[in-house]
Amino acid sequence: RGGGHFSGRITAGLVAGGAIALTALREKGIVLGTHIARCGGVNDRIFGDLEADIAALQKMQFAVLDESAGVTMRECIEKAAAEGDSVGGVLEPAVLGMPAGVGEPWFDTLEGLLAHALFSIPGIKGVQFGAGFGGADLRGSAYNDPFRMKDGKVVTTTNRNGGINGGISNGMPIQFRCAVKPTPSIYKEQKTVDIHRKENADLQIEGRHDPAIIHRARVVVDSVTALVLCDALATHFGTDYFTTPLRTSCFAD
Repeated sequence: RGGGHFSGRITAGLVAGGAIALTALREKGIVLGTHIARCGGVNDRIFGDLEADIAALQKMQFAVLDESAGVTMRECIEKAAAEGDSVGGVLEPAVLGMPAGVGEPWFDTLEGLLAHALFSIPGIKGVQFGAGFGGADLRGSAYNDPFRMKDGKVVTTTNRNGGINGGISNGMPIQFRCAVKPTPSIYKEQKTVDIHRKENADLQIEGRHDPAIIHRARVVVDSVTALVLCDALATHFGTDYFTTPLRTSCFAD
């Protein structure tokens, strides 16, 4: 029961593979973490000190950067559950230490590879990188992200592009957001059609259902992100990349 191809159970293999990929990335100085940026209409704070925030997130089951926001999110989930309903939200991953130059400008853009894989996760309905749709309201002078030198490294001023320019990593932290839809299986009576009678009908679902999957989807998003980045790094640097010492670059790491 509940094991169809749209079930979260199909992600078990992704999480298993992702655990290996996450370990491989850490050995190359690349770490990632995801927080629940929004759930039930409640916003978490934005990333601050990425290194500290990612380290903290990796120890959490309900991963939020603002503890009070997490309490309110849980209350929203409990309220939806009591009403036989569900809530969705937004996950925000951040990747620290990704070297510059990974990805291609056409078919295999780094955003394209990530989005392709992320959309294979049941429940993911949107992906945006950097400023995303919010950047569409800015002028070019505000959106453009100039390069500059800092402590001998090339960095960008705002990272509005989310660490990727023209489909290629630029050495800045890779940041994006994923929209997770509310769990479709709810206890409330819903409308559907009786395909045999060809008429409208009411639907009452029984069984056990999660009022929110966002805190569980976070682990899957981390795993899929790690798998894609490992593959992209091996494609760019060669398959021996993960067996050689750390490389240095003038770009931020």
